[in-house]
Amino acid sequence: LAPPHARLAVAVALAALAIGCVGAVRTAPHRRSHPHLPDAGAVSGENDPKVQYHLNYIKDFGYPAEYHTTVTEDGYVLALFRIPHGRATKAGADGSKGTVVCQHGLLGSSFGWVVNLPDQALAYMLADAGYDVWMPNSRGNTFSRNSTVVDPTSAAFWDFSWDEQSRYDIPAVYDYILQVTGDASLAYVGHSQGTTQMFGALSTPEIAKLIVPRTSHYFALAPVAYVNNVESRLLHDLAKLDIGEILLRLGVKEWIPDEDILNYIDPELCRIAPPICSSLLAAVAGCSLKLKNVTAVSNYLRIEPAGTSVKNIVHWSQEVKRDVFQMFDYEDPQKNIDHYKRPTPPPYDLSKIQLPNSTVFFAGGWDVLADPTDVNHLILLMQEATKNDPKKFPFTYKVNPYDHLDFILATNAFDYVYDPILKILAGGSPGEEE
Repeated sequence: LAPPHARLAVAVALAALAIGCVGAVRTAPHRRSHPHLPDAGAVSGENDPKVQYHLNYIKDFGYPAEYHTTVTEDGYVLALFRIPHGRATKAGADGSKGTVVCQHGLLGSSFGWVVNLPDQALAYMLADAGYDVWMPNSRGNTFSRNSTVVDPTSAAFWDFSWDEQSRYDIPAVYDYILQVTGDASLAYVGHSQGTTQMFGALSTPEIAKLIVPRTSHYFALAPVAYVNNVESRLLHDLAKLDIGEILLRLGVKEWIPDEDILNYIDPELCRIAPPICSSLLAAVAGCSLKLKNVTAVSNYLRIEPAGTSVKNIVHWSQEVKRDVFQMFDYEDPQKNIDHYKRPTPPPYDLSKIQLPNSTVFFAGGWDVLADPTDVNHLILLMQEATKNDPKKFPFTYKVNPYDHLDFILATNAFDYVYDPILKILAGGSPGEEE
């Protein structure tokens, strides 16, 4: 294994980079900070301290909160948090309007959807508007670190990338939620890699046929597919240096194995010295930090970064270097043949993607990860995919002031993102309010 100090140094740099920008300069009133949580081992169930922290965080705002688990076809145990309805004091907030799934991004977790105040966080707004809100956790993050097939501490557990999250996690989430709710369909809100997973699923015919008929709306916040034009110099340099590949060859399977240390250091830094926290993370991630609440970010960092596999990071590095949107490349023709029955990894052909009836993009002007150039490329591919059914062409809201994490952490996200989502869910057409 790489020395602990070396792993931690790489982890700190990549954690801040991969999840966007996580500093803050606004100090608007917010809830109190919470005590440090235990280490980042596998969550063992509803009584686990991290699960209880997440549930109580929601309940402290007056909302009901539930913890669920489901098992994927390949045996991974996924954790889901649920807000079945809004606050009791809110008329019509009974969850009867339908089901909405909010899927986090790379190194994130369900906690990101609830960390802000009720008038600033999408999950609470949806619940108060009458929706049944579900927040799944992708395999390998701190809440979904278990399996019915392999030991979570084994190398075999970490042998996944977002390929498997698209192929197995999304269908498992759909099956479980719709079985519990009895609904025929749901609305899907993805952020960052949460959109990547959906793009992969919708570009895979055998998965798309399970997803499209059961998706009423697809909202893509900071949509990510192609990433060759990411403006982060650090991400390009780390991809060029093959940091992920080196760690993989050294036998390091889990990305940010010391995340419990980060979950303690980062919040304390942001709490004690917000300007230093902001300046440091801005330098690393290249983001604008002015729209976030410092206390919310401090609380956010008590769970995030929530971890993933080294293989997943290697997959992203491949995408950056090669300007492709394809399955994981094993860098060996025979290994690719073993996995794909072909010497090269199959592409995800977005020009033939199957979209739900309503798809809406929200793209940031200052997003260094979902770069505007790459988003424009994605939009052109959507145009090709919908040429025979132009009604399915995604409408795009361009939110010029936003960086990558503003879509879930900005204090004014209601104005730019959440209000349009609520109006579209209620039957409005995209762009009507502009």
